[in-house]
Amino acid sequence: MPLKREPAIAAATSPTSPAPRTSLFRRPAFVVYWAGGLTSNVGTWLQNVTASVVVLSLTHSALLVGVLNFATFAPIFLLSVAGGMLSDRFDRRLVVIVMQSASCAIGIVITVLSAMGRLNAPTLIGLAFLLGTAYALAKPALAAILPSIVERDELGHATAVNTLQFNIGQLGGSALSAGILAVTSPTWAFGLNAASFLGPIAAMLALRRMPFRQAPGKRRMRGSGKEGLQFLRQTPALLAILFAVALSNASVEALRTLAPSFVERSLRLPVERAGLLVTAYSLGSLLGLLTFNIVSRRLSSNRLLGLAFGLQAIGVIGVAASALLAPTAVFAVPIGLGFAFNIPALSAGLQQLSPDEYLGRVMSMFSMFHLGLRPLFSLTAGALASLIDVRLTFVLFAVFPIMALRLVATTGRALGEGRSASAATPTSVVDVTEQPESAI
Repeated sequence: MPLKREPAIAAATSPTSPAPRTSLFRRPAFVVYWAGGLTSNVGTWLQNVTASVVVLSLTHSALLVGVLNFATFAPIFLLSVAGGMLSDRFDRRLVVIVMQSASCAIGIVITVLSAMGRLNAPTLIGLAFLLGTAYALAKPALAAILPSIVERDELGHATAVNTLQFNIGQLGGSALSAGILAVTSPTWAFGLNAASFLGPIAAMLALRRMPFRQAPGKRRMRGSGKEGLQFLRQTPALLAILFAVALSNASVEALRTLAPSFVERSLRLPVERAGLLVTAYSLGSLLGLLTFNIVSRRLSSNRLLGLAFGLQAIGVIGVAASALLAPTAVFAVPIGLGFAFNIPALSAGLQQLSPDEYLGRVMSMFSMFHLGLRPLFSLTAGALASLIDVRLTFVLFAVFPIMALRLVATTGRALGEGRSASAATPTSVVDVTEQPESAI
């Protein structure tokens, strides 16, 4: 029977622990983990951008580009729970190795078809769906490994630093795609993406030879996916965190979706200027990730989350009220800043509160709420903007971070009682090379 826990969201994400004694980048296991993720993220964005350009050049259809993006991210919503079950049943490093190997094979197929001139839009969309499937099945295992290689009081900071490599990968992969397409064929971009999957494989193989922190004893998944959901239902703090993750995405997706329409219809400017708003948001997100450790050590978790959602609400309302491009871009910054504060704190709370035997399934739900629900907010924002004024749509989307503020305030009342729950199953340093491996 799953353990019943009722701690507060603030207790779960408490960042007020003592400062880490050692820099994360002085920990070999974290460096290996981080570098493997960075390599893969560069390749992922190289693939995404290149594939979009190829589909558009082949079909001249923006709709099919949208279908491509949907095919890439739909598996996260559909299969994250299955990935969580794999993570809780088998050795998590082995799950990552198998799925990244499958992704490498798919990448090679795309490269060969491109080199032979046989890569058409339907085939590329189908293969993108397969890549998304492998990612969805591997992501929970990757997320569940992080608490094993850093100390508990470092989880928030480690998540922020890990998210930073995603941003770096997005910038690097997009720039690399533009450079490759400017001088040569997409085949080279697809080939580099296939090679990039070797990064996480090498990282997981290296971790198999490193001692790092994990739950003592032989881990086995407790129950099924259904029992994992039952555990979530019986743990209100986890549900509160997941809803907060979803609400934090709302203002971000509203900005990304509505920026072109807002610039063109409300500001009466060329639609190409919309990129400035997304850039301003990205700068805010980058600033938040770089300063997360400093801010989280000075604010209680309740105040940190309140600040983050407050910044998002101010940003969305400010964008709605702006009549010029410059102030609109300024108000886009706190949307990214609040998002960058929220996600590491909320992710760390999930990892701290979840027993190891449920961690993969809990983090699979994080993937669903963090990435899988994004298309829903985008669709809602686009639909509302087509029916009513774009500015009014932004105002309506300010309701989401305000709702999250209420959620944080309500669950934060139990901070005192729930603080002890942040100390999850005791951990000890063991030599993982001596642990028996499960086989898929």
